[in-house]
Parts: sequence; structure tokens; C-alpha cells
Amino acid sequence: MEWKDALLDIIKDSGSRVRFGEPLAKHTYFGIGGEATAYIEVSTVSQLAALARFHRQWEVPVAIIGRGSNLLVSDTGFNGIGIRLVGELAKLQVDGNVVSVGAGLSLPRLSKTMSRQGLSGVEFALGIPGSVGGALIMNAGAWGSSFGDVVTDVTVMTDTGELVPLTHAEAEFEYRRSGLDAYFCVTGATLRLEPGDADTITARMQAFYKQKVETQPFAEENAGCMFKNPPGDSAGRLIDVSGLKGHRIGGAEVSTVHGNFILNIDNATAADVLDLVAYIQQQVREKTGISLQTEVKRLGFDD
Repeated sequence: MEWKDALLDIIKDSGSRVRFGEPLAKHTYFGIGGEATAYIEVSTVSQLAALARFHRQWEVPVAIIGRGSNLLVSDTGFNGIGIRLVGELAKLQVDGNVVSVGAGLSLPRLSKTMSRQGLSGVEFALGIPGSVGGALIMNAGAWGSSFGDVVTDVTVMTDTGELVPLTHAEAEFEYRRSGLDAYFCVTGATLRLEPGDADTITARMQAFYKQKVETQPFAEENAGCMFKNPPGDSAGRLIDVSGLKGHRIGGAEVSTVHGNFILNIDNATAADVLDLVAYIQQQVREKTGISLQTEVKRLGFDD
């Protein structure tokens, strides 16, 4: 039996549908990338556990795609199973100022719901189009705040399908990274937010969002900030002073609005993006002496 047939067997009673040869460009904000061998939207913990065990038994690569907002997929695609978490894995439960969130929940929905309920701490997340799971793994942030700041504990799944609770310390949050990608999947987290006035919190959230729209590219396809900010500096500033805004390779272009964004403006390939990334790194290093490190995740590449 091939693994594709075995995969159909394990999810046939789950209500989910497997899509074979699914173009991942449809599932990323960059709009770039080849096909995943299989793609599934997983709605229950038990189904996710079955896929974890399947991944281990058949040694088939699995990638949690999330909302694809911080992802560059290879032009040759991903030889494995792409997963998006939905249903009970995108839950949102509030008990006072303690909030339980599923990894599949979108950050804008979390931010808007919390502001309406008068809970502060995730206002910055309205302008981040990703999911809670991605925000946990990357310790996503903006405007001086990071997602890990409000997390008290995280639940992860191992490749045996076991759910494991981790404390804030065990999650190992750092600037734009954590220790959570060592596990098969993040399934959710508990947040502790600060009670406050709903109108004040909403106004602050909307001010952050307005600032984002005014200072960052909004309409064009992109994967958010391409590079991490070096200590005490800004990647966007370094790219700007290196004269790289508007520089283009193939269909990929450095944003003229904010230098730390690479845009897919004309059917860019992943190769175009990586060539542009390498050129930016070389130019910034030559002109400033600083080596920029990428923030965007890659999928389907040999490295």
C-alpha cells in the first residue's frame, strides 16, 4: 500500500477531505509555490493525533501551513502533507482575563474579540494576518509587543499524538523564535490579558492598524517582514540606506513603502525571491557591515 492510500484510510471517517496535488500558492499570502502532495484541513485533536502517528509510521513529511502569512514555498512544491488547523483547533474561550486559544485561530479575530471584551494585550495582532500557532512558534509581534509576552502556557502534540502542556519558560520564547518547532504541532495556548476599558483598547488597536496600513505595503502579495531586525537597529532602515527600495529581480520587488517587505508584483517565483534576498543581504553587508537574517519560513527547499 502506498502512503496516499493509507492516508485516505485514516481520515475516511473524519469528515475531512484530502486534496492531492494542491497548489500551495493558493494558501500563502505570497501567492508563490508549487503543489503539496496532499493537503488537509484538520478540525479535531483526534484526527491531528492520527496524522502525527501516520507521519511517524510512514516517514512522510508534514507541515502545518496555518494561514500561510509568513511562508515561502519552493517552486517545486512540498513532497508531503500540508495541514491547516480549523474547527475545535481554532477555538476561543474566555474566562475572566484568562483566554484559551486554539492554534488555528486567526490573530485578527483574536485581537478584535479581545478588544470588544475589554481585554488588553493583543491589540498589536490585528495587523498580523497569521494564526495563533504561527505566532507562538515565531513569537510574532509588532509595535514593541510580542505574542509570548501574554502566554502563560502552551499545549503541543508529539509525533506519537500525545498532548503535552508546556510552561511559559519551557516554550523558550525569544525575539521572533521559540522552542516550539521542536514538536509535531502546537495545538493551543492560554493567555493572561489585562482588563481595561473596551473603547480605549479598541482605539489603541485601531491606531496600531492605521499605522501599519500607512507605513507598510498592504495590497500587494507578500509574506510580511522578510528579515529580523538586528539588535538596536531596523532591517527596513538598513535596506533603505543601502538604496535597495524598488530593486527588482524577476517578479519580486523590494517595497518602496517599507524596505523589509518583498512583494510578488508580477508572478514572482520562489527563486526570484531568494535571489532578491541574497542580493539584499550582500548589499547591506557591504554597505553597513551587518548580516541580515531572514524571518520568513521556507518550505520545500533542500536547506
